[in-house]
Amino acid sequence: MSTSDDTVRDTLLSTPIVGEWTLSKILSTEATNLVKLWEDGVRDKVEYGGGIYIKDGGARPFINSAKGNNNNINIERFRAAPQGSKILVEFHTHPGKQPKDGRPSDGDVSNHWDRTSKNPGDKHAALVVTTTNKPSGGWGKRAVVKKQYAVVVWEDASKDVRIWAMPRLTAKPDFNDT
Repeated sequence: MSTSDDTVRDTLLSTPIVGEWTLSKILSTEATNLVKLWEDGVRDKVEYGGGIYIKDGGARPFINSAKGNNNNINIERFRAAPQGSKILVEFHTHPGKQPKDGRPSDGDVSNHWDRTSKNPGDKHAALVVTTTNKPSGGWGKRAVVKKQYAVVVWEDASKDVRIWAMPRLTAKPDFNDT
């Protein structure tokens, strides 16, 4: 990873989302729950998605999630926090262990742009939980384009799983240079 990737990742991990809740702090308690949902999705061949929230004055986040289908989950409903709480993170899983499943998709990035461009005050993070597998020839030019839209913020190589975070985008994604 380049220095700029490290800077983006470090900023994503350390910037408060709500109060003292940073992505780093959230992942320290909730990464294992996200991995469990990813493992369930691999087993069931479906995407899982949802939100991670903090109750007003709460000491620990909680997850609300649902099962989608083999290549989609509508997470729109999870963007509104339950009464008396605030959203910290929205997430979804990619259920496959094939290399193509190992990155956020163009649709993931475009949906993230649509949400953040319409809600400039919204600070909650967007995560995608995937396999660590990648194509034998690497990602090629596609990786260069995608790096500006998502970075790895957590990984467990023993389980072949990683968590990507998408930073707030400052321009509409352009995938034409792939």
